[in-house]
Amino acid sequence: MGRKPDNSVGVASPWASGWRGQVLTMAVAFAGGLAFLKAGVPGGAMSGSVLSVAFLSYFGWATPIGNLLRLTAMTITGMSIGSAIDPGTLKNIATYPVSIAIMTVCVVAVTASSMAVSALISRWSPPTALLAAVPGSLAYILTISLSVGADPPRVAIVQMIRVIFLVVLLPIIVVMESDAHLAPVADLINDPPLMLAGTAVCSALLGLLFLRFKMGGGMIFGSMLASGLIHGTGFATGRVPLEWMMIGQIMIGAWAGSRFADFDWQLFGRTLLASTLAIGTSIAVTLVFAIAASTWLGMPFGATLIAYAPGGLEAMIVLALGLGIDPLFVSAHHFSRYFLINLSLPFLIQYLLRREAKRKAQD
Repeated sequence: MGRKPDNSVGVASPWASGWRGQVLTMAVAFAGGLAFLKAGVPGGAMSGSVLSVAFLSYFGWATPIGNLLRLTAMTITGMSIGSAIDPGTLKNIATYPVSIAIMTVCVVAVTASSMAVSALISRWSPPTALLAAVPGSLAYILTISLSVGADPPRVAIVQMIRVIFLVVLLPIIVVMESDAHLAPVADLINDPPLMLAGTAVCSALLGLLFLRFKMGGGMIFGSMLASGLIHGTGFATGRVPLEWMMIGQIMIGAWAGSRFADFDWQLFGRTLLASTLAIGTSIAVTLVFAIAASTWLGMPFGATLIAYAPGGLEAMIVLALGLGIDPLFVSAHHFSRYFLINLSLPFLIQYLLRREAKRKAQD
């Protein structure tokens, strides 16, 4: 209980486990998120939470967030995103198929370029380089990594660091490009308490139903869909309170940061250069596609950038909410990317394995 992980740094706290560890982790997450918000950092609630908990993990003090807290965070966040939907958010829906088609090409380009960097610099095997390069679906990727001969720790490091890069860098890029699309939400009318309670129950139930059927991002998507239907049909005319939105974003950040608990920091150091270059390449490719799609389709740059961002389904949808970007547009793209990856990856893995087996036979 409270034993220091072999690969951590510093002295592990007796609080770094069980419910006390979760209390400490959430307290640090809220301190970091609120500090970033106070400093005016774009998307600060989540980025501050992620960074502070990741830092706590480095010293062996963080505890992975339990299922109850994680599901609560996703329910609150899904409710918040859904409450931003009204009939006006559907005006750009005609552009979705074209934009999603561009995003599909972007996913291929991001994966290929990032995979090439990892293979050239670190000489990683094709399965490891591919799974590290695929933008998102971490749980699915780690599940199949052992069965295809990949190196799960290296895959996990690149995938987890990518989320940190995206959460911290993308808000800054969006604001530097244009702050015209960062819509304030503080002055909007909140839903009354009874409506909030009803929305919360419907959101949680639909989210749990989607989880039951093992749908990717099921909790946040189900909550978002239930809240979106309630608000999009005009049954509820207000919004989830700003304070709820901030709490949900901080809790999602704590969950992302706590995934670094018991992290192999020595391996992190050995793979840092390759990981950074691969992630930097993927972000650069995404920027090119986001600029092209924004120019061609007349969509806000910030919306296309967050929608095309390589990975972090829940984090990117939450980030869109925090930046005042159309959450329906962003979620449509990220769920499309999720299904694209899950449907195509098994075939691509088999192709790589056959090619590798053929190369070894020739050698």
